[in-house]
Amino acid sequence: MDTNLSEILVPVLDGQHNFRDLGGIATKDGRTIKSGLLFRSGDLHSITDEDVRMLEGIGLAMIIDFRSPREYGHRPNRKIPGVKEIKHIPIYDAPRELAAHFIEENNEEGLKHLLTAEYSRIILTYSAEYSHFLSEVAHNPHIPLVYQCSAGKDRTGLASIFLLTALGVSLEDSLKDYFRTNLFARVHAHEIIGLLNSNGHNGELMRPMLEVREEYIDAAFNTIYDRFGNLENFVLEELGAEAEILQKRFLE
Repeated sequence: MDTNLSEILVPVLDGQHNFRDLGGIATKDGRTIKSGLLFRSGDLHSITDEDVRMLEGIGLAMIIDFRSPREYGHRPNRKIPGVKEIKHIPIYDAPRELAAHFIEENNEEGLKHLLTAEYSRIILTYSAEYSHFLSEVAHNPHIPLVYQCSAGKDRTGLASIFLLTALGVSLEDSLKDYFRTNLFARVHAHEIIGLLNSNGHNGELMRPMLEVREEYIDAAFNTIYDRFGNLENFVLEELGAEAEILQKRFLE
């Protein structure tokens, strides 16, 4: 797959570069996801007052947070008026615990391998959590909703692929959304790498942790195909996605 992306994107939120609406993505049968109902994001800790007003203005009613208690304790989301429920569905982020060690060792291969192994581990460990997520999206009365992790790229990226699959979006178009993260993350990645360089580290070593890559999602797919046959079987049978309900609720 061609993952070279040249589109210029302007973040919707000043304080969270990876917030976006799934609305407008087309399904295989020619329908589209309704705009203004399903959003994906990184954490909402550093959003501005104007961002808060924007989220209140779109009627945001629910947040699904994949972060661990340690993560959201360290960077709690800002309070957004109108949000009626925050649902914590923790998917623990093992690589972030090890990244600093590899940076100290100047170990680029170790950093690359962290997320490849992590995607496979998530598939094998967190089916129940992703099933819970899909059930909340299908049945929770509080919409519009946003689902998020810390960076909004790995745990949230997998959640998006599972949700888009249940909604009838092609794998090709689901992957286009997945790789759009790299467009939104460019400026943020540049800032993080620059900060590490200024502190005497080789900041470029951190780039694998700041992007989504083909080898990461391939590791997830290989695990899915080995255990469950194909992506649709995994989403509909293992995760129990209620495709008909989701499509009726979110497609037009």
